[in-house]
Amino acid sequence: MATSPCPHFPDCAACALSGQAYGDQLRAKHRRLADSLAAYPTLAPLAVPDVIGSQRLFGYRNVAKLVARRTGRGLLLGVYRPGSHQVVDVGSCVVHQPPIPAVLAAVRNELERAAVPTYDERDGSGWLRYVVVRSSGWKHTAQLIPVVRDRAWAGERELLKRLRAVRGVSSIVLNVNPTPGNVILSDTFVPVTHETALLERIGGLRLKSSAGSFLQANIANARRAYERVLLWANPQPEEVAVDLYAGVGAISFYLAGSARRVVGVEESAIAVGDAKQNIRLNGYHNVHFVAAPAAVGLASAASDFGRIDIVTLNPPRKGADEATRATILACAPSRIVYVSCEPSTLARDLDWLAARGYRVTALQPYDFLPQTEHVETVALLEK
Repeated sequence: MATSPCPHFPDCAACALSGQAYGDQLRAKHRRLADSLAAYPTLAPLAVPDVIGSQRLFGYRNVAKLVARRTGRGLLLGVYRPGSHQVVDVGSCVVHQPPIPAVLAAVRNELERAAVPTYDERDGSGWLRYVVVRSSGWKHTAQLIPVVRDRAWAGERELLKRLRAVRGVSSIVLNVNPTPGNVILSDTFVPVTHETALLERIGGLRLKSSAGSFLQANIANARRAYERVLLWANPQPEEVAVDLYAGVGAISFYLAGSARRVVGVEESAIAVGDAKQNIRLNGYHNVHFVAAPAAVGLASAASDFGRIDIVTLNPPRKGADEATRATILACAPSRIVYVSCEPSTLARDLDWLAARGYRVTALQPYDFLPQTEHVETVALLEK
């Protein structure tokens, strides 16, 4: 094994493949996907193509989510050491996209200067819990999201004033999370600056995403995967497509260039608000977004249009729930394009659909997160 370029390895478990040659990393991801599919007789015969690698192995990731902890050594911004609640300071990370490291360094200085009290999960005391930084590779700007326990700390106003002056930060949004546990963001966002979103470019699309909205961490490879989705979905001018788990609308807009009508379904009201703004940003008139659980939004679209020709879905790691799968089946689209970040739930859902009249006719894995074990997959199912 080669020497890892990360000074925090192996104490930081986020990049478990760090130090392995990149070809070995891609083969490990391929095995993970192939093994997950092979566990199901309906999927075992599938040939899994080589994983399409990332154009950047480092400096690609557009978000940092770090625990804030104060110790005798000072303020730490980092991640939990595997199997513990000890924090490994990783304020400078080789996979983070510029300008995240520079912004984190400046933010750390301001936090130290203000002697910010950090949260202690043992007794619920303290104030600052996490520091989240999101970046736009297109605009070379960053959004800062301090996650705090409450609004009671007396130094909040002065600190936020200083953070607004940090070079490269175009947006600051405070997230208030009083709940115990390790869920980073709550649903309570408090704008600090007038601008509350980042603007990113994916192919020819301009996409606005607010704090709390999901955007893929590796924009370059996301574009390649979305182009694959469009190729396999193959929308025709008379067809209706529904994009489930639509986020801020990237796949919906890719489909809209060819389909008669596209409905994007997304449970997050924040993301749907962004998606609706993105309609205006990109000039589409045949896209509609609804804030609803996937199954509910899909059933509503089927009722409105009478038939659904194409369903695309990009669910979280837990995959599509049974209600969503059953609703897809009831709509009987001729083509389903499934984008997955978790091989085990992808295999489960593909097997479920394969047992009910759909055949997996194509697969393509991608590496969105080099140095990690994660693998993204696009799958085409046809009725």
